[in-house]
Amino acid sequence: MCRRPSDSFPPASGGLGHWLCRGLAAGWPLLAAGAALAQGQPAATAVADATDVRQFDTVTVIGTGLPTEVMHSPAAITILDAEDVEAKAPASFATLLRDVPGLQVSEEGIERISIRGENPRRVAILIDGQKLTDHTNYGQPVLVDPTTIERIEIVRGSSSVVSGSSAIGGVINIITKRGADKPFTVSATAGYLSATSGYRVSTTAAGTVRTGPGELDYNLSLGRMKQKDRRTPDGRLTPSTMEDRNVSGHLGYRLGQHYVGDPDFLISLPHRDLRKTSIFYEGTQLTPWLTKLSASLYRQTVDRDFRNDVSTAAGPMRIRVLSSSIDAQTTSGATVRAEMKLSPGSRTVAGLEWEDDALTADKVTDTTRTPPGVTVNSVRYDDAETRTMSVFGQHEVSLTDQLTATLGARGSRMRSDHKASTTNGAPNATSESSDSKLLGSAGLVWTPSSNLALRANISQGYIYPTLGQLFLTTTGGGVTLEGNPNLKPETSTTYEIGARYAAGRTVLDATLFHARSEDYIATVSTGAIGTYENVDAARSTGVELYAEHALGAWGLTPYTSFVAMRRELHFGNGYQTSDSGTPGFAGKIGLRKDWTAGSAAGSFDVYLFGESKVRRRDASGTSLDGAAGYATLNVRTNVFLPNDWTFVAELNNLGNRSYQPYGQMPGAKRSINLFVTKKF
Repeated sequence: MCRRPSDSFPPASGGLGHWLCRGLAAGWPLLAAGAALAQGQPAATAVADATDVRQFDTVTVIGTGLPTEVMHSPAAITILDAEDVEAKAPASFATLLRDVPGLQVSEEGIERISIRGENPRRVAILIDGQKLTDHTNYGQPVLVDPTTIERIEIVRGSSSVVSGSSAIGGVINIITKRGADKPFTVSATAGYLSATSGYRVSTTAAGTVRTGPGELDYNLSLGRMKQKDRRTPDGRLTPSTMEDRNVSGHLGYRLGQHYVGDPDFLISLPHRDLRKTSIFYEGTQLTPWLTKLSASLYRQTVDRDFRNDVSTAAGPMRIRVLSSSIDAQTTSGATVRAEMKLSPGSRTVAGLEWEDDALTADKVTDTTRTPPGVTVNSVRYDDAETRTMSVFGQHEVSLTDQLTATLGARGSRMRSDHKASTTNGAPNATSESSDSKLLGSAGLVWTPSSNLALRANISQGYIYPTLGQLFLTTTGGGVTLEGNPNLKPETSTTYEIGARYAAGRTVLDATLFHARSEDYIATVSTGAIGTYENVDAARSTGVELYAEHALGAWGLTPYTSFVAMRRELHFGNGYQTSDSGTPGFAGKIGLRKDWTAGSAAGSFDVYLFGESKVRRRDASGTSLDGAAGYATLNVRTNVFLPNDWTFVAELNNLGNRSYQPYGQMPGAKRSINLFVTKKF
């Protein structure tokens, strides 16, 4: 009932062959240990309790671009399927990911996801394979109603060969629900969140109808979430209210080997509205060598209202800067990809992607100096655009019955134009920027037995500068930042080795990784004026582990899921520090009891969740801030009853501990989340 995710391998930059050999040499002891573990073990058939907990036979495309079972993927992949999603309280999308090793949920009003210590801006967020784009320095918020999700695929580590820009830390692909197996079904979910006296409600109508020679499937979902100020052990956190509204729809038609679909969704926040519409086509087994051909068109709009109010004192003078920015972002894109079998024992995927990303920004800044109480008003308008064209391909070949190799490459060309800019009606100078990038990936998977897979992978990532970093002038926190059209893309390379094992009552998924990131874009300030520069770098080394073992007749399963890593920042002035704001250890350890009683089933899960202490230093070595380590005791239980009733309850922070993860809001006090779902 409560299945867990899986791991694999990531990226590289330059000298792929050299670094692959180096990674294999460094990690061979782990692979050898895994091989020894498999000796004498029977082939994993339907692995009793282990397969009930975690499935390695789930097929995914996001890791290599080709349909591949998780067990045989060279990438570090975690899959949360429909059962995983339904077994958790759907308070928000991000809360569904808290059990995934290497992922951190950043709570700063809006939830964002970081992977292996990388800023959320360096994590690619996809919905049904199509990327969401964002031009802030904070990263893409994930606001999808969790009740509309069919499954979630996560790649940890660089993956730009398959997923394009932003995939430095990793990729999260959210696959939404389509139709149902009946002509008409309705489901409804309602939940209560005691820490905020909040609620989430949603309802979905879906079905599949036979129409002539084909089938028409549809899905329409409505949802709303509202939470008041969070209550912590130290008091109420004000302001911390949150709310959103979601509307999503899907309409598809299947005729034999051809499928056409049209998913749409709308996400609305008080100061941020996101709308996305797309249409796609998918054809399967079109010729003996063309196994799948897919094409999609999409359009996304984001309306954002940002306000900033900062006051500073300089001797007897007080300066107040009140600024607002109304941004309108429009992104259009198209993708064509083909999966082919060009020779026996091999598979190939090739694709073409185009994206046009435009942004207009209206900014108003009022600067008041007291005394003498004079206010200076500034009104600025900017219109900018980035166009990206990419060609990519991945080739998989079976070298032997037990050894498979994967090679991939992506070439991208990016061009940005600052089309118009004015300040108080007077024109400003405009500029342009362009760049091209060639990336590669290489992976090996050795399967000495059906219950063990050993893997090695290298893959590269990049993220092209945002339009704000290239061209815009923004005011925040008392500092005015000016864009820099000479910025280069940030890049990364990840080297990984790992092992997956599932036999008897034991499941293990381990990854050893090293990531090298270059040309980080950072702000360089002189007084109250700053700009963006490619000055910083990072080195991250760590291990991710998920392990569990069912205790037979007792029906108990102890498990652990964690990441232990060291992340070192390299600043442009030559200073290096491991006090990077990333915890050295984060994860959970728990004991789960799965049960059945007649036609009812469920689970009871008690676990500790926590992080080690964190410190952060700046480029001068000065300690900026940090956070103490913490661990919270939690309980999760779910019950699946006949007639499609589902109950989920989560008891959080039972010890009522006061804690605050680094860079986030203080944790909630002892609380309970209660959700009930009914399918009709």
